[in-house]
Amino acid sequence: MEYQAYLLRLIGDQMNLPPLQKVALQPGISSVYRLTVRYHDRRAFDSVATARRFGRSQPTLEIVYRGLFDHRPLMLTLESARYEAFALALQKLRFDQLKDQPDLPTHGTDLWLLERAAGSFIKSLILSPELAKGSYTDLIEAIRTHIPEMLREVKA
Repeated sequence: MEYQAYLLRLIGDQMNLPPLQKVALQPGISSVYRLTVRYHDRRAFDSVATARRFGRSQPTLEIVYRGLFDHRPLMLTLESARYEAFALALQKLRFDQLKDQPDLPTHGTDLWLLERAAGSFIKSLILSPELAKGSYTDLIEAIRTHIPEMLREVKA
């Protein structure tokens, strides 16, 4: 699992993105969610999508694609209701208690790193949408339902 974590974290590092913990400690940030997507077959550009909320203001979503647009982020505004529904879905799934999806291969499947941070707290887990079962399928569905923009593919 360490190899997969390294590969996924390397994507954000190569785009010079700050670690999620650093983002979460910025003044006024109440919560942050980040999804890093690695496409094993290079059919689309790997991406890092970061949803955040400053205090009670409108949540934002920043998407950066590896090797595209000079790593400049695409900035979107999210509806507060969708952001809160996503947060609630993760809470109901006990995201903070879940471990990485078991038995993930080192190659041949797309990998996602889903992270949540608030203050100094940070939680992350690795999953594969093609091999997901149980709670991991529900996590994927929560993303697709509430913040599908996190999964916006740009074909390579």
